[in-house]
Amino acid sequence: MTGIIIALTALLILSGCRANQTAMPCEADARCLIYGITADIPILDPHITDSVEAGMVFRQIYDTLVYRDSETHEFLPGLANAWEVSADGLVYTFHLRQDVRFHDGTRFDAAAVARNIDRIFDAEINSLKARALLGPLSRYEILDDFTLRIILFEPYAPLLDGLAQPFLGMASPQALDAYDRLRYQFHQVGTGPFVLDSYLPGDRIALRRSADYAGAPIYAPRDGQEAQRIELVVLAQGSESEQALLAGTVDIIDSIPPAAAQNLSGSSSIQLLLTDIPGQTVQLLLNTARPPLSDPTLRQALLLATNRIAIIDTVFFNYSAVAWAPLSQRTGFSHRGYVNEFAFDIGAAQALLAQAGYADSDEDGILERAGEPLQLRMIVPPWGQLPAVAAFLKAQWRSIGIELSIEPVPGSERLLTRLRAGEYDLVPVENYGIDPAILGLVFLDSARYRFPDTQNPELNRLLLLAMGETDPQERRSQYYQIQAQIMSQNLILPIRENVRIRALRPTVQQLHYDAYGLYPLLANLRLDTG
Repeated sequence: MTGIIIALTALLILSGCRANQTAMPCEADARCLIYGITADIPILDPHITDSVEAGMVFRQIYDTLVYRDSETHEFLPGLANAWEVSADGLVYTFHLRQDVRFHDGTRFDAAAVARNIDRIFDAEINSLKARALLGPLSRYEILDDFTLRIILFEPYAPLLDGLAQPFLGMASPQALDAYDRLRYQFHQVGTGPFVLDSYLPGDRIALRRSADYAGAPIYAPRDGQEAQRIELVVLAQGSESEQALLAGTVDIIDSIPPAAAQNLSGSSSIQLLLTDIPGQTVQLLLNTARPPLSDPTLRQALLLATNRIAIIDTVFFNYSAVAWAPLSQRTGFSHRGYVNEFAFDIGAAQALLAQAGYADSDEDGILERAGEPLQLRMIVPPWGQLPAVAAFLKAQWRSIGIELSIEPVPGSERLLTRLRAGEYDLVPVENYGIDPAILGLVFLDSARYRFPDTQNPELNRLLLLAMGETDPQERRSQYYQIQAQIMSQNLILPIRENVRIRALRPTVQQLHYDAYGLYPLLANLRLDTG
């Protein structure tokens, strides 16, 4: 029976892939851009996945109710012309555009928004991100064809930010009704600047420009030089992808490692584009729930014993800046008061270790306290040069008597499983986003990244308070206080500011990314075809 189910599933997938494969190969079109990504997409559905690479596709196919300006981060109209928020922060009223149709001809209206919300809240969809972006949504009300009201259980300041993200792109109700959860990803229909032509999982996604697209504020006016077709192709990580770029078989590679960027920087035929990514800095979360890191003095010693400047230099080739706070500078909420406060100071670190009662009494090179050697365990996923960071820390801390063991994990699900077991001392975390409420993903008592048995009532209270605060200045003050608590309690070891490195050929012009730094605005891109 299992074999029959697998065979039927494969048949459904293949038939879904073929249904839309009517486009000519990209190589036959000089106005076609080949965009290389180095991570596969498990499922291509905005209401289900949380994949960054999938979000790159959604930004092209779908429009959102609102957008954020790439530089100022202010909110801009999208599919909603205007909106009002009630004084108590519980009611958002959206006035929708009346001149928009989906790629299949279906009218965009309040009923379409309602259909999308219903699908996101459908338990069978099992949304990994879109549902969370809607926060404490209680219900919606359709006031007329082009006016919709969203009512919350409690004030939730990040709502507009959630509505601006590509995972809340508006899909055609007709398409959602025509295809089930598995097949919709092969037949996606939005209102965005590009139409889905074909999707072959693990290989490529083909898009063509929508001739009738009316545009949104984040998209530049057309001047006849834009790419007409896009193919997003999955590339193998390593030198093969670099060679593909140099050979001209791809035009852009997204998210290349610093070492690869260093190799390509000497090529006159390649440009490097560095983008600061808002959100949490790349940091190590310290497990305060169990010894030895339940000791705040030891946690502070770790921060001072870490030469982050050397890590940036040797692992990241200076493409990133040192991180000093929980939030990146790009968010606009980063607490600047911690710059250099935890700068590398080996003497101060050793003094703190001695103060905490550690000494190498048996002269084996490892500190111990009450007969217990100072040994720490770190979970290390394969991305973001984290294995190299872990190896650097292992050598650096070993020189002052701290033994660090490294446990590799293959991906995020395994990482979270091991984290929930609570048997580790350090785990890397990074979350992307403009709104500082992303700190709640790690530090709220209900957070998925929280170590078991850790409770921080005051920090939890402040985070919940800030999520409901609608006054911008008061919110900023609250998040400064939250970051001060995180750092004063030595809950994290910040490593670096998050920077994404892209490599592109000189034929690619005017490549820009949205406010989140992750999702390209390919409708604005121009190709120099000579």
